[in-house]
Formats: sequence, structure tokens, C-alpha cells
Amino acid sequence: MQNGIWLILFMVFIGAAIGGFTNFLAIRMLFRPYKTFFIGKRQLPFTPGLIPKRQNELAAQIGKLVVSHLVTPESIQKKLSEETFKNDMETWFTGKLKSFLKKGITLEQLLEKFHIGNPLGKVNSFIDKKIEKKYVSIKQEFWQREIHDIMPEELIGSIHEKIPVAADQIIQKTSEYFSSPEGKDKIKTMIEDFLKGRGRLWNMIQMFIGNDSLAEKVQPEIIKFLNSAGTKAMLINVIESEWNKIQNKPLGEMLNQLEDEKLLLYIKRFVKDTVQSEKFLKQDISELILPFRDTLEETLAPRILESAGIYIAQRSGEIIERFQVEAIIREQIESFSLPRLEELVISIAKKELVMITYLGAILGGAIGLIQGIIVWLTS
Repeated sequence: MQNGIWLILFMVFIGAAIGGFTNFLAIRMLFRPYKTFFIGKRQLPFTPGLIPKRQNELAAQIGKLVVSHLVTPESIQKKLSEETFKNDMETWFTGKLKSFLKKGITLEQLLEKFHIGNPLGKVNSFIDKKIEKKYVSIKQEFWQREIHDIMPEELIGSIHEKIPVAADQIIQKTSEYFSSPEGKDKIKTMIEDFLKGRGRLWNMIQMFIGNDSLAEKVQPEIIKFLNSAGTKAMLINVIESEWNKIQNKPLGEMLNQLEDEKLLLYIKRFVKDTVQSEKFLKQDISELILPFRDTLEETLAPRILESAGIYIAQRSGEIIERFQVEAIIREQIESFSLPRLEELVISIAKKELVMITYLGAILGGAIGLIQGIIVWLTS
């Protein structure tokens, strides 16, 4: 009886040892050996291990598995449509935006971060080229056209309506000038200049009337002449006549005295003084967007994220295809060293692999138990 118990225990121990060791060896043979071994020209069986032997096929299958069943357009769309994910992304994006604005970076520094050197020079060069191109275009289009063809009809009509007003203002300013002491002196000077060359006539006028008296008599007549209806009508006719002549002239004829280089230089300086590119580039970004900051954080940022999410969701299949996710996964797995791949798999499934070893030992022990009982009963 006692010998039978020891026999059974021995058989259980041997069965457990064989079962556990067999499973342990089978697990190791998934990875080991890493290389193929030969005896002469014949390859030893089970070399290399299963995973080293099938690493390329395994990499290809995992790549297909990920693209076909894990990272799919449907799974990406589902994730992007989750409210929790949207809220988390909005919080993250707004936080990053606020953190960025707190750094006090200028627009010039931001452009330099994107490897755009000398932004001021590039902006000025861009403005100069645009002005030159536009100037040539305008000159080719309008230089030979008459002014009345270029100007809007509303503007021409408006100028024509304001001619009487302009005539009134000319007459008023002229009357005010000749009514002033300065105007009186000017009348006196004009009379003297006119009569000095008349010899005796000038001497006689000086003798009987005098310079001041003659100027005092002429001054009211000049003012009376300026304020008469006929003078206004004559001035209006003169202005209208000149305006009509100007309208019928080509623009190039009006501007033929202007040199292109000087005009372009003036336009460029005017635009640069107006735009103030240097001041704009050296200003803090947070100051530039200050009037729009609340709108940017509360409205624009969520809209940008929403639009980006919709765009990615609609084109997720194309994005996966263009990024060649399957090829990336395959190449990464193929590039893994075998020790690293073994370490990775074992670290992930360590508990399960240990349990498989234990299961082999338990099954081996159970088989040994059964065998021991059969031997004991039949002996």
C-alpha cells in the first residue's frame, strides 16, 4: 500500500515536471533560437523559432489587422463624434492658445520660428513688387483712355454740380483779399506798375489824384465787378470749359510730366508709412488679437476644432491610405530586434504565459496521477 502511494506521487511529480517543462519549452520556442542552425548542410528542425521565422508575415498580418479592424474610418469617426472627446480637445486647445499668448511672442518672432528670416524685408519686398505690378497694369489699362471714360459718371456729375459752388468760393475769397489792406496795397502796386511806363500820364495822375486816392477808387470797382452776376456766370463758363477739356484728354497726357521712378517711389513710401509693417511685426501677438481674443477663445477655437474634426472624419479613409498606416506598422515590427520583440510580448502576456506553464504542470500531474493509479491497480 505504502509503495503504491509513493509510486503514484512519483508519477504525479514526473508528469507535472514533464508537462510544465514542455509548455515552458514550447513558449520559448516561439522566439528561440533566433537563428537557423545547421548540421553540415542540413537545417536543424525548429530553428529558428516560430516568430523569428515568420516575423515578416506576422508584421504584415498585424498591419492588416490594425487597418482593417482597429484603426478604421468608422472607429475614427466614432471617436471624433464623442462629446467627451470634443470637450477634452476644446479644453486642451484653448489652454495651449492661452499659454502661447502669455509668452509675449511678436509676429516677427513667430515667423522666424517657421524659418521665415528677415520678415520685414520680405514684407517690404512683397509690397514693392505688388505696387510695381499694379502700377504697370493700371498704366497699360488707363494711360491712353480719356478721363471721362475712367471716372465714374456719379463723380463727373458731382463735380459738374459743384462748379457754381467753386465759382462762389473763388469770388468770395478774391473779394475778401481785395477788400483787405493787403489787397489794397496790391491794387496800388498794380496801378503803379501799369502807369509807370506811360510817362507824362503817370505824372499827371500823381499830381491830380495821387496813388492812394486812385487805389481807393479802383478797389470798390474791383469788388463790385467780382460780385456781379455776369462775373459769376463768366467764371462758371470758364471753369466748365476747362473741365470739359480736361475730361477729353487721355490720362497719360495729364500725367506725362510725372516720372515713373519718382511716382513709384512716392507711392511705395506712402503705402509703407500707412501700413507701418515694422511696427506691426514687432508688436506682441496678444496685443494684435486683443480686440478679437474673446471671440477667438469662445467662438473661433471651437469652430476650428469642429471643422477640423469634420474634415478628418470625412477623409479618415484617405488619410489612413495616404499615411500608409499598414506599411508603417509592418516596417516597425520588421525593424524590431528579436530580443526586443520577445521582451515586448512576454512583458504584455507574462501572467498568461506563466499560467500556461502552470497549466501544463497541472495537466502533466493529473496524467501522472491517473497513470500511477492504473499501474498500482494492475501490479
